Amino acid sequence: METPQEKKAMLEHSPPDRFSFFSSQTKEVTTSSTWDALFPEGNLDHMTQEKQKGRPDPNQPIWWIDICDASEGDVDVVAQALSIHPLTAEDIAIREPREKVDVFKNYYLISFQTLVSSATKQERPGIPVSAALYILVFQYGVVTFSPSGSGHVTRARDRVRKMHDPSILTSDWVCYAMIDDIIDSFEPFTRAAEQESEAIEDQVFIARIDDAKELIPQVDFLRKRITHIIRCLHGKVDVLNGFVKRCQSPDKHPVFPDGDLLLYLGDVQDHLVTTLSSLGHIDEIIGRSQANCLAQLSATNLRLSLTINSGLSKVTLLATIFVPCHLVTGMWGMNVPVPGQEAHGLGWFFGIVGVFAAFMVICVAMAARYKLL
Repeated sequence: METPQEKKAMLEHSPPDRFSFFSSQTKEVTTSSTWDALFPEGNLDHMTQEKQKGRPDPNQPIWWIDICDASEGDVDVVAQALSIHPLTAEDIAIREPREKVDVFKNYYLISFQTLVSSATKQERPGIPVSAALYILVFQYGVVTFSPSGSGHVTRARDRVRKMHDPSILTSDWVCYAMIDDIIDSFEPFTRAAEQESEAIEDQVFIARIDDAKELIPQVDFLRKRITHIIRCLHGKVDVLNGFVKRCQSPDKHPVFPDGDLLLYLGDVQDHLVTTLSSLGHIDEIIGRSQANCLAQLSATNLRLSLTINSGLSKVTLLATIFVPCHLVTGMWGMNVPVPGQEAHGLGWFFGIVGVFAAFMVICVAMAARYKLL
């Protein structure tokens, strides 16, 4: 008989439900830890049938399968069950980072890079981690291979449930919802970078030397984060442009959508261009703030150098005035006859001291007159 501790350990080490199935007919999600448990009967003919000759039937329900953090074995099982091309399976298995659009006989593939929030994947703390997400679009269904920590699948499913007109729901529309959510996921990072850039710009001209030393690494770290986000977004511009061109081509492949979906894709393109423009503007602000901060540090260092040089020149002048006095006193300390040695009294002593004092006063007065002190 199992103890409570053993049951708890089995629950903790049990595989998570990485496979999920969603149908627009029931709007419910079925999850499982394996592919066979998700489809126990194994009959997928109604899902993989090829009917790409004409427009999809609006009365036909849309199915959606998502595999989170798919392993190579999971990819092989899904590829065999849904007749996925070996090149597609290879790209998904090796996590091909290149963003692209590939078309095959009964589906097309869209590969995107997205940002994930996972503490275990943080190579550089504070900089978002990118991961590959793959979308396979069939005539009446979608298969997504998503990374954990993204949340795109959950938000897109909620959006499908809230649709006011279910007749426009197609597999291509689900693909659009995923693309739109991926682009929208960059917005929080953009807003955070914009707020931080404004704060840095305000601190540049009021920061002290000690504060500026901490400000320079902060600016450099923010520029690295912005560069990483821009690099993740630039590939999506080419992918979306190529996707739209294929949809608008007169001899386009039957798997590609047309009609109203192009309006949705155009809206995504506009949003992507706006986000890139904002990031470019933020990068210019950060670059200007960094240049101003470095210029301020250079001016401060130059001012300190001039102050130090001025002090050293005054010390050098005073040393020049007092060195001859040391020379004379050193001569009087020698064991040789000196003037006034036979005379009694302090006349010679006070005379020599007076000459020293007069010499120093005259030299200091002349240095002050010519602004050397």
